[in-house]
Amino acid sequence: MARKQEKIKTLLLFDIDGTLVRAEDATRKAMLRAFHDIFRTEQTFENVSFVGRTDPELFQKTSLIVLGHRLGEREYAALTERYLSLLPQELTNCAFRLMPGVAQLLEKLTAIENILLGLETGNLETSAYQKLKRGNIDHYFSLGGFGSDSENRTELVRIAIERARSVYDDCIPDNRIFIIGDSPHDIIAGRNVGANTLAVGTGLVPKEKLLAESPSYYLSDFNDIHEFMKCVG
Repeated sequence: MARKQEKIKTLLLFDIDGTLVRAEDATRKAMLRAFHDIFRTEQTFENVSFVGRTDPELFQKTSLIVLGHRLGEREYAALTERYLSLLPQELTNCAFRLMPGVAQLLEKLTAIENILLGLETGNLETSAYQKLKRGNIDHYFSLGGFGSDSENRTELVRIAIERARSVYDDCIPDNRIFIIGDSPHDIIAGRNVGANTLAVGTGLVPKEKLLAESPSYYLSDFNDIHEFMKCVG
């Protein structure tokens, strides 16, 4: 039986860091402190790129650098527990801000009945909502795919889509899914799952590098709501 047109939903999955918020090194500092507290390490690991990476990926990559091995299950559990306890303080102390146009855009989108908002983020689910709460935008998002679901961004995007479809009776066709982020990793993951991709130039990745991944759409920021709606309309 064909779907009724009014049941079709548009799913918008947003990355967090560099896309919705800028937390100015809060993640790195909390992770550094967690490694020090659990393993008594002194390294700063400033050469580790955090752009577009999942938290589990960062924990394991950093562990290889500072400890010389991947974290075991108990080590990982202890480290993440400490990290999550430290992150709220770092978020309070950092130069935290919402990206341009985010507050107005989310308010507009929640008023549109056929649009669903979700997350596709490398943050652990707890740290994701800590960051969103710091920016007072946590109430806009009730589902998503997180670093706590998978170390692999493509897989966590798939999980986000599956969760949305389970809630909304599979009325979200592939061509009405948009992966929105500020790094090539977001674009690649979106392409891998057959979704539309919207790259936004609010992060640390130069525009030309984002465009090199051939996103479906590109916006410099979210200030122009009309232009955003043209992309996802």
